[in-house]
Amino acid sequence: MAPVILVTFAGRQKRMEILTEYVRRAMDLGIIDEWHLWDFTRSPEDHDWVTREFGPVRYMGSKAPYQLKGTVTPFSSFRTDAAISNDLHIAVLPNDDPAHYFEIVVGGWNNKHSVVRKLPRSDLESFERADTTPIWSRSTPGALSPGVPNEVVLNLDAEGVPALSVNGVAIGRWPELDWRSEASVMVRGGWGADLEFSDVTARTRRYVGNPNETLPYWQAYDYYAKRLRDFSNAVFLKCDDDIVYLDVEKLDDFIEFRRTNPHYFVISANVVNNGVCAYLQQAAGSIPDAVGHFEHPPGGFGGSLWQSAERADRLHDFFLQADDKHLPLPTAVVEWRERQSINFIAWLGKDLVHMALPKGDDEHALTVDLPTFLGRPTAIYSDFTVSHLSFGPQERGLDVDRLIHAYDALMRDRLHHKDEPAYPRLERMAASGR
Repeated sequence: MAPVILVTFAGRQKRMEILTEYVRRAMDLGIIDEWHLWDFTRSPEDHDWVTREFGPVRYMGSKAPYQLKGTVTPFSSFRTDAAISNDLHIAVLPNDDPAHYFEIVVGGWNNKHSVVRKLPRSDLESFERADTTPIWSRSTPGALSPGVPNEVVLNLDAEGVPALSVNGVAIGRWPELDWRSEASVMVRGGWGADLEFSDVTARTRRYVGNPNETLPYWQAYDYYAKRLRDFSNAVFLKCDDDIVYLDVEKLDDFIEFRRTNPHYFVISANVVNNGVCAYLQQAAGSIPDAVGHFEHPPGGFGGSLWQSAERADRLHDFFLQADDKHLPLPTAVVEWRERQSINFIAWLGKDLVHMALPKGDDEHALTVDLPTFLGRPTAIYSDFTVSHLSFGPQERGLDVDRLIHAYDALMRDRLHHKDEPAYPRLERMAASGR
């Protein structure tokens, strides 16, 4: 059976922890096979949380900073399979020298040369090395292969002397160094070279995009499109990091509908706090007029709900207070030919052939540009409901903390955590003012 892969652009801890509980339940039930967390965080605190919470790193953009990968000791080598064409950077942080680290660059300078540098740990976050003289340098033409994952082995002898080999070839041995105290090992790419670890096969894994991009999401679509052969049989789900309710019992039906209706390009869940869905929900009589008027957003984008904290608040409260957590649409499936928000969508892996998206508006590309070009509509599936916390314009005036606490209680009830105490994270959030 084709694997089901959930992709989430992470991640704001305060908004994402509820989603994490739902997804882990769906994975425990075998509904979702893999969860790919793309780290597009904007704060150091959120980045640290995503790094701690979501398993090993699988992929790093060429501008992504060092990520912890493992350790090396006299009794255990550091080993990995690294797919990279040039400039593999390995940072070794000896336990007995907290002020410095050693940087091994393999296949630098267009895969011609390798060096070792001793640097202050403050340089771990920087790519600048112009004024640094290497402590070792060697010509290593063709040390890295672009065609296969490179077998990297770093070991220490009994005296702590390090030696590195790549693809069975000795890169260097450094008898002047003593790392017998053991050391952490970090890795990154650089200089146009992305880095992927084919030995990372955990069901939940991290993908670290290039930081500080205004619209970074194209990096994820580009990654999958370039690996079409690996993912062509998969069913992809993509959800926002602030999905705060997910009907786990109906998720498998949604996936099966996606799998068996290939003529739709993307299919959306029935989303609470989504302009198009709210319009359709009210048209079907699922949202009373007393909650507010939810018009057809012009062209499927924007509209009064998207802009209004008050409207979002009333809609969330109506949903939270309803016994039946379902707001049916006019029909079981609504075919749609305008833009729509992509808070929770699904596509087929075979359609990655069309999804090498340029940098820009991924939502417009997936719901307008590509469906128009391919002559394939999108759709909204009525019987699978999720709730989306907020759009950017709604942030001005929305009581996010109140809603998060309410949805947390709903999640604990739905996942049978209702007899457990409230999560310690809520107490931490209150204490820290987050």
